[in-house]
Amino acid sequence: MKATAPVAAELAWPQVHAFRLRRHHLIERAPRRQLAEAVGAIGGLQAQLMSAAELQAAVRVDCKVDDVRKALWTDHTLVKTWLMRGTLHVTRAEDLPVFTAAMSRRWITPNNAWLKFFNVTEAEVWTLADEIGAALGETPMTREELIAAVAKGRPPRVREALRSGWGGMLKPAARNGRLCFGPSRGQSVTFVSPQKWLTRWRAADPDAALVEVARRYLRVYGPATKTDFARWWGAWPGVGSAAWSALADDIVPVGVEGSRMDLLAADLEAARDDAAGSVRLLPQFDPYLLGHSNRDHLFDRAYSAKVSRTAGWISAVVLVSGSVVGTWTHTNDAKGMRVTVAPFANLRPNTKRGVRACAEELAAALGARSVEVLFV
Repeated sequence: MKATAPVAAELAWPQVHAFRLRRHHLIERAPRRQLAEAVGAIGGLQAQLMSAAELQAAVRVDCKVDDVRKALWTDHTLVKTWLMRGTLHVTRAEDLPVFTAAMSRRWITPNNAWLKFFNVTEAEVWTLADEIGAALGETPMTREELIAAVAKGRPPRVREALRSGWGGMLKPAARNGRLCFGPSRGQSVTFVSPQKWLTRWRAADPDAALVEVARRYLRVYGPATKTDFARWWGAWPGVGSAAWSALADDIVPVGVEGSRMDLLAADLEAARDDAAGSVRLLPQFDPYLLGHSNRDHLFDRAYSAKVSRTAGWISAVVLVSGSVVGTWTHTNDAKGMRVTVAPFANLRPNTKRGVRACAEELAAALGARSVEVLFV
């Protein structure tokens, strides 16, 4: 039997939380000029709800939501497309070639259940992905315009698959660097070619790209396991083992209160730093909550249904020193912003002050005239 390597350090959860908080820019927000860099550092903002993605940026960067929109649609320093876990994300534009190479058909192929659901063959999937890429350019096209361009002469079942509201047939094109979102046209989403829409595009090797993505993941979400990485990236066969094998010389095992995890050796000293107290209001679907295979280290399982709701909906949460202590909701109208906090237990006065300070930051990001905080 192979002996288990000794751990390089024993860490406590407060140290781990502090390490991750710093790397997530959740202790000290980055300046506005570093918006794209801060978004890229965490891999991206989960964006199936775009208003939540904008706030995910605002809790990490001293910016307004309009700055996020400008970075996306004017400066092209951020980009929106389907990425990790097949979910919509906003990430740094210059990182997209690495992500798409690590998600290319070298690593991800449609499984039989997926092909059966959409009633297509694998050959048809890749043909459509290539034709979608050929049809798109710098000028945004709506879904209907794109379908008209690539579905001509196709069987009805293929045209139906292209019209899927979940973007099923568009995702392979996105993962292979052939499609990203353009600015909405009225109520219609649009798509462009990232290789023509973005300011620069440098093709990346798929094997090297997967290793680089894993390295970046550990830099922010470590300590973690290869299972954690695969859960965050997308549980596609072999990606966790391949990445961890390639990183073997760069990572060290650490113990975290009885759990064994891995960390980049270069980050070992940083992870030993003392815990740092902080209060943050994290928006819905915040990446800090989505980086690991379970969330037992973040909150007691008794509160799971309040954080991880039905249909994969992740609540906005109150974070104190890296742990979830409640949830919150907000409304924003002409009268101002109202934040309603539902704590799991009574909050200390200094925590309430921290919540109010965070609410004021978010109100400023949204351009709200005033903010009111209610604890229920």
